[in-house]
Amino acid sequence: MAADIAPLLQRICKETDGAQEKMASNLAIYDPYFCGGSVIAHLKTLGFQNVYNKKEDCYKVWGSPAKYPKYDVFITNPPYSADHIDRLMKHVTSSMIRSRPWFLLMPTWVHKKDYYTKALEKVGAKPFYLLPKSGKRYIYQPPPGFRSKKTSGVHKKSSPFMSMWYIYGGTSE
Repeated sequence: MAADIAPLLQRICKETDGAQEKMASNLAIYDPYFCGGSVIAHLKTLGFQNVYNKKEDCYKVWGSPAKYPKYDVFITNPPYSADHIDRLMKHVTSSMIRSRPWFLLMPTWVHKKDYYTKALEKVGAKPFYLLPKSGKRYIYQPPPGFRSKKTSGVHKKSSPFMSMWYIYGGTSE
């Protein structure tokens, strides 16, 4: 999954800090949804070692600018239940982080939801979308024991729908 966005993250490294290129190992990445912390290991294998992904209530962090981590890129795969995606979209289009790049791994149906289109229209953001390079849906590895009650072996590892990356570079350019 993260391998699909690695070339774009490399591009951000080249454009971060103006004339000075940032090394992949120094690119500060923030993933607010912990879910077992495996994102740190996945991104590390791609050379991105500066990842903030802690087991904490991100909604409390977002409400407290003093606790907000410093980062260059916001990358996450939010929970798809309840109002998490709605809250995430309000946050990534808020004045706090509106001018920063974000990569959101979410179901393909999100782009049709009112909370998604309204959040983008409000700030004039125009993201682009990236489907899995394989052409098949992503296989998710949930935390141990999370889906142990599922009878289907496939749904123990994956969601029953396609997901894609929703990507915004931080500016209209």
